[in-house]
Amino acid sequence: MKSLVLIIALSLTFVITSCKSKTPPEITDQVKSGLKSDAQNFMKTLKGVLIREIESKGIINAVSVCSDTAQLMTNNYGVQKGIFIKRVSFKNRNPVNKPDEIESNALKKFEELKAEGKLNPETAYFETIEEEGVTKVRYLVPIILQPECLNCHGDWNAMDPEVKKIISDKYPEDKAVDYKVGDLRGAVSIEKVISK
Repeated sequence: MKSLVLIIALSLTFVITSCKSKTPPEITDQVKSGLKSDAQNFMKTLKGVLIREIESKGIINAVSVCSDTAQLMTNNYGVQKGIFIKRVSFKNRNPVNKPDEIESNALKKFEELKAEGKLNPETAYFETIEEEGVTKVRYLVPIILQPECLNCHGDWNAMDPEVKKIISDKYPEDKAVDYKVGDLRGAVSIEKVISK
């Protein structure tokens, strides 16, 4: 009987230790490549919509692209690809784009790289997390401010008064202004389940 109790105790110890020391699976090159492609395609699509809107309807109507249209596009793109995707920034315009802890860590790394002159289109941040028995990969790539973004994110004092009014009315706590071309605007953040 004592032997049986000892075997059960040792078995439970092994199971508990195994559960605690379980390391998340490695992120394969295929997963990394897929996430990179998802982020690039999303930003390319968003930029294309923004430019078409500016060219066809002008900057005043295009203001809604980065707010309403972009949020809807983001949700639809995520559902289509089986991922959770969003844009985040320390200087967010929309409160839903405020970074969480992992996103904040990535943004800080991107800021450091930018200050060192090492931030480039290949820069990415990966982290594997385990939540409630589900393993997820968190993937972020920097958003570098482009010339077309200055209409709504550039020098606040030089901005079109109508654009300023729309932004102020819709986002009274907006922080996403006074950028220059090439600045780190934020990041595309993707979360993907890799095992259950």
